Amino acid sequence: NDESMNRNSPTEPERKRSTVRYDKRKGKSYSTCQSKPYAPLQELGFPSSLSMLVQNLIDAHDAYSSLDAAKNDIHILVSDPECFLFDLEDLPSKGGSMQLMIKKGKLYGRGKEVSLITDAFCRVSSGKNEAFFIGGYSGSGKTMLVHSLRARIDIAGGGYVLTQKVDQMSKERPMLDILSAFNTLCLLIKNKSATHELLGMATMITTEFESDFSVLARLLPNINVLFPQLVRPTIKDAGMEQMMNLHNICYTLQRFLRIVSSRLKPVMLFLDDLQWAGSTSLGLIQSLLSDTREPSCFFFVGSYRDNEVKQEHPIFDLMTNLELCGVKTEKVHLGGLTKDDLNLMISESLCIFPRLCKSLSDIVFAKTDGNPYFSLEFLRSLVSSGLLKYSLRERRWIWDESKIRSENIEENVLYLLTANMTSLPENTQKALKVCSCFGIKADEWIVGYLSSTSEYSDFRLWLDRTIDEGCIQKVDSQFKFVHDKVREAAYSLISDNDKTQFHYDLGMLLHSASKDQDLGARIFQIVDQINHGIPDLIRPDMQMDIAVLNFKSGSTAIEFSDYDTALSYLNNALLLLPINHWSSNYELCLRLFYLKAKATYSCGDIENAYELLKKIIEKGRCTEDKLDAYYLYVTILHACDESNEAYITCQEVLSQLNETVPGSIDMREVGAAMREVGAALGRMSDRELSKMKEMEMDGVFRYTLKFYTLLICIAFWKNPTLLPWCACRMINLSLKHDGVCQDSVFAFVQYAAVLCQQCNLAPDIEEACRVGKAAMSLLKRFDSPEIVPKVYFCYFGFVAVHTEPLQVCTDNLRKGFEVGMSAGSTGIQGVAFYNSIHLIRTALLGGENLSSLLKESDYHLELMTRFHNKLSMPYVLAYRETIAKLIDKGQSSSNPAGFDENTPSSNAVYLQRHKETIYFNNTLQSFWLGYSHRCHHYAEKALDMHLLGRHNRLMILFYATLNSFRGVRNNNGNGSQFVKVRTMYKVAISALRSAAELSPWNFSNKVFLLQAELYSFEGKSQEAKSSYAAAVNSSCSAKFVHEQGLACELAGFHYKKTGQAQIALDFFQQAKECYIRWGSQMKVESITQQMEKVRSSYLSNTAKSSCFNLLSENL
Repeated sequence: NDESMNRNSPTEPERKRSTVRYDKRKGKSYSTCQSKPYAPLQELGFPSSLSMLVQNLIDAHDAYSSLDAAKNDIHILVSDPECFLFDLEDLPSKGGSMQLMIKKGKLYGRGKEVSLITDAFCRVSSGKNEAFFIGGYSGSGKTMLVHSLRARIDIAGGGYVLTQKVDQMSKERPMLDILSAFNTLCLLIKNKSATHELLGMATMITTEFESDFSVLARLLPNINVLFPQLVRPTIKDAGMEQMMNLHNICYTLQRFLRIVSSRLKPVMLFLDDLQWAGSTSLGLIQSLLSDTREPSCFFFVGSYRDNEVKQEHPIFDLMTNLELCGVKTEKVHLGGLTKDDLNLMISESLCIFPRLCKSLSDIVFAKTDGNPYFSLEFLRSLVSSGLLKYSLRERRWIWDESKIRSENIEENVLYLLTANMTSLPENTQKALKVCSCFGIKADEWIVGYLSSTSEYSDFRLWLDRTIDEGCIQKVDSQFKFVHDKVREAAYSLISDNDKTQFHYDLGMLLHSASKDQDLGARIFQIVDQINHGIPDLIRPDMQMDIAVLNFKSGSTAIEFSDYDTALSYLNNALLLLPINHWSSNYELCLRLFYLKAKATYSCGDIENAYELLKKIIEKGRCTEDKLDAYYLYVTILHACDESNEAYITCQEVLSQLNETVPGSIDMREVGAAMREVGAALGRMSDRELSKMKEMEMDGVFRYTLKFYTLLICIAFWKNPTLLPWCACRMINLSLKHDGVCQDSVFAFVQYAAVLCQQCNLAPDIEEACRVGKAAMSLLKRFDSPEIVPKVYFCYFGFVAVHTEPLQVCTDNLRKGFEVGMSAGSTGIQGVAFYNSIHLIRTALLGGENLSSLLKESDYHLELMTRFHNKLSMPYVLAYRETIAKLIDKGQSSSNPAGFDENTPSSNAVYLQRHKETIYFNNTLQSFWLGYSHRCHHYAEKALDMHLLGRHNRLMILFYATLNSFRGVRNNNGNGSQFVKVRTMYKVAISALRSAAELSPWNFSNKVFLLQAELYSFEGKSQEAKSSYAAAVNSSCSAKFVHEQGLACELAGFHYKKTGQAQIALDFFQQAKECYIRWGSQMKVESITQQMEKVRSSYLSNTAKSSCFNLLSENL
């Protein structure tokens, strides 16, 4: 056999000894051949490659075209001794037959692509987010390209690499796959981080997720393995009845990534086979990459078979959207290897010099177009057919080129793989078929369940044979196909006509083997197999069992926050129910329709959610059965700005719960109710309030308080006069039941907010703040993500601003926003955006850097656009305009395009509140821009509005009074104008002194500055000097850099007026430095101009004085 193929192997040179002689006449050396035979090195035990090299060097024929060619072979020998300096028979063989020396994991011919992906990762390590897409045919080396980068990252310890394959057989659950990858990240961090690093990260996680750690733990259960010291709240505490949707998941993971991903250790996510991914999972990737809050050093790599996707595939939408968002996106295509690269791969597989196997590699290239995986499988098929074999005599691979060239194969690797599999034993084929039904991998538990059945009792033995044949490999607790094409070949062993039945029988077998066990996420794979048989294979007596299985799967998917997957299962469950399901399966229908409504709503299908909830309300046998549906129905109405219907429905439900909500409010009755509650709470000490026990609640009473909480949220825009009545009613109900729940906490804070808004007396405000602070202590006991955004909005937006530093209020409003964005439904997200409005407001009034605040405003506006929240957008836009004008009069930062400035509601209360916000912002803008008349105009309008909040009223009084002093100063005011100023001053100073008693931090500097301005106008220089100094120091202590600058500026004007130019310049310089830190270029330029005027005036006066003195001396 060896002789028949020998004509295609390199010829052995004649065994002659060569002698070198020197020709003196020609000055050259030449060789002669003697007839004495020599022994080849191969026969002396030297490796065949080395022997071949020496033979070719002394061969009379031109085996080498040049010394460079010989040098290349020597280099190959030295650089890869394992391949070329050891003969194959010296190495372990498989089953007694010689195997190709295929180098698993080695990447051939992709040097350019390796550089591109490495450079992209380095850019991410410098603080960027980036995406890298790899297209190419199956088997072109896409996965190996990514693994080459992963290997370098693992060696360097410079990041966390997550790898997830989007499986064709589980493509209905891509969101679960991505969440599973991030869940694995927690374990990676634990294994690759030092103790001090984990402690630091735990602190940041605790700070970031202080009130909604349960939300993070729900998405990533392994977070508890990473940080065992962070106790996971119970479902009851965590408010798990709240829904999560794609937006919640995106926002939560963004926050998580900002903490765990860094320049030193960026996170890389590799999703393989994106052609099976859907728009939902790709939308999650887009959100993580386009995080505009701050880049999280996140690197996404996605591979896909570009010959199997059409232009309308969501992959291309993702690429386009990322580029529109400014995320650097790189795309590469992996084609077949070049002839030289393929020759090198075959050379190393055969352990033969490249020049000796080039003719073979050219044939392989012609048949496989250079596809690496296809080429290797073709070589294996040649070995199996005997057209490529190892010669023990020559100790090398030999082949028959003519027969290989004439070999007729299909133009894809699937044909080769399937042909090989059909020659395997029947049980081995059956094992391959079974595993292929579960996708690229089958878990150990599947093997265990199947092995417990009589039909598959020897399943493990069958699997061992598949491993021996190189089709499957055991990785940890999973049996994985070595390549997705191998899985496709195995799946093709099942005829198309038999596939449905095969899946169904497999699923039913697993269901039988796992009955009465808590399956968790395992249920998906079992039910997926069974669902192949819907509806044709489902017997009538099995329909209810399978309907319940799908219901459980849908419920489990909702627990994992995958609503798309849940909807698929719940639809199957509904399909299998009998026609009279509401009468025959009432309890199941209640739960099924409710879960489907939640899933439908979370997927954005609001109309369908309405219909499902209305069906529950129609078919429910009693009010208690309908309460969940009513609550979700009203929540959706409120989120969609259907406030009238939401308001009416909420009243109707409370009526059914034996509560009477008044249609019109008698303010005298409300006043009496407020006094009654105030007296009851006044009799309780701070300790008694904060230590109130948690009440024992029946279901109906619990819903009574929940619907009152919902009614308050609706009434805030619809009928604010109802707020105090609802708060009082909820507190009375809580006191009657001798305890509190999370809705009671909200009632206490709402009562405190109403009291702060309606009262001007310091004792009343102090009592409101006492009750509010006690409620915040109670909140820690519940700490439910559902209630936190509402409580934070009320307390830190309306109550705490009177007692706690504004910066503290801003920080907590930011937490309320983040919890609301992560926690759940659109209803809670709406409250989150209410927190947005107040945090931008308090940050502005608290003197945060304007550029940073502008960026944060744009971030909130972008989220409002993405979440379709038009209700809060006009308010944030109003504050954004003020911020932009304070920076540079809005010249370089006008309102961005795409944001709707029009009010989205015709509701009178909404329009009134929006108008109040506009007047408030116009007052601020006019004051800081120096427009005295405009400032006076808008301040009067704002102060006339009955919905103007107490804190806003205080701020307007402060700025309007300062503006009045400025107006009189600029116009050299007469007596009547000064009387008006004094009148306004008395009102403002009285209110601000009262406020300063409760919060010196927030208001003392304002009192000092108003006093200083009055003293300055009255000509009391010494008193003015002391008050200006006190205003500057107080502002500095409170970190109000803008008002510190204002105090210095006004002090400068005072000293300018009194002729003390140098002192005036010193204060102006301090003001300029403050305004630089504040980020107001407009004020910096204004102060600079003022300083020039003072200097010019000072120099002019000095010159005049010098001339006068000189003239006097001459005279």
